[in-house]
Amino acid sequence: MVSSVERPAERFVTPGVSFACIATTAAGLIKAVTSRHHSAPSLALLIALAGFHALLGTAGLYLAERRGTKTHLLLNLAAMFATGAAAVAVSRGEAFLLLMPLVTYGVLFLSPAGAGAVAAACSAVTLTAWVSRASSVAEIVRDVAVWTATLAFVLVVSRMLLLQHEARSEVEGLAHKLAEANDQLRAQAADIEELAKTKERNRIARDIHDGLGHYLTVVHVQLEAAQALLGRDPTGARRALLKAQELTREGLADVRRSVALLRGSVPAQRPLLAAIEKLTSECKAGGIEAALKLSGTPRPLPEPIEITLFRAAQEALTNVRRHARASRLDIELAFAAGGGIRLRVEDDGVGADQVDPGFGLLGLRERAESVGGRMTVQSVRGRGFTLEMELPG
Repeated sequence: MVSSVERPAERFVTPGVSFACIATTAAGLIKAVTSRHHSAPSLALLIALAGFHALLGTAGLYLAERRGTKTHLLLNLAAMFATGAAAVAVSRGEAFLLLMPLVTYGVLFLSPAGAGAVAAACSAVTLTAWVSRASSVAEIVRDVAVWTATLAFVLVVSRMLLLQHEARSEVEGLAHKLAEANDQLRAQAADIEELAKTKERNRIARDIHDGLGHYLTVVHVQLEAAQALLGRDPTGARRALLKAQELTREGLADVRRSVALLRGSVPAQRPLLAAIEKLTSECKAGGIEAALKLSGTPRPLPEPIEITLFRAAQEALTNVRRHARASRLDIELAFAAGGGIRLRVEDDGVGADQVDPGFGLLGLRERAESVGGRMTVQSVRGRGFTLEMELPG
């Protein structure tokens, strides 16, 4: 079986080129017939040779281009040369125009050296036929001039056709590459859009967990306290309900801030120290001894840094209420002199030998990494839990 890589790479035999081949062959045949120098048998042979020559130059090359191999194409060109040379010999040089399509095909299908060899062979056949019938040197000079001009014109036009075809092929190739590049860009744009959606979904999930989840937890604690105090201490139960109501309002305000961020507006926020002090007081109200320690000189921080620190403290204190069963909680906010800030939250709760990174801790780690920081957690069973976050700023 012949592999596809052996097939001719280019396709030149179009209806226009085929018509030009037939027209040139007919012109050469007419010139030979009208010279009236041929007998009936030689004329019949000439017509047969010209017809077969035209058939090879049209249908033969068409099939070789599309279904054959490079070898088939070369054999077809060789057959064209044989029939053309025979026709020129039978017509004693009068049908030299039959060789012009072969010269054109040599330029289109062969290398420059191959095209030159075809042109030289055709010239040799034609000149030999003319010399054999010439009656004078002047006649030979006239015929050579005609041949040279015709050959030069055909070579130039054929070369222009080849360059035009190569330029069109190059444009088509570039268009194909451009289409592929556009497809890749569309695919990449879709991937980027999906990544952006995933990132936004994760951010919304963190906000819901860190904000609303925190307030629901502390409201639940206050409601449990109110239920426990309802029978024996109505005043204390009322204070717990009022605290729960206050926390509910703060939770709604936090939800509004999140919605405002999603809509692109900048909501008013409580300063970082005041916000962490508020979280500390909530722990105290829940029966946990909490202390806030400040190190270094406080300074303004970028909003993403403040939000990340606040959410970290909020998540840590929420976990203390939910899981730690702690009696004491220490919060340290340290401003480094050379830049950077560290938040450390440590409790004396039950701890654990292995920390399960749930949604909250996973979200905090993502927040820290998104602003160029890092977060670590340490816990030992019976020795409490420690969360530490270091951020630039």
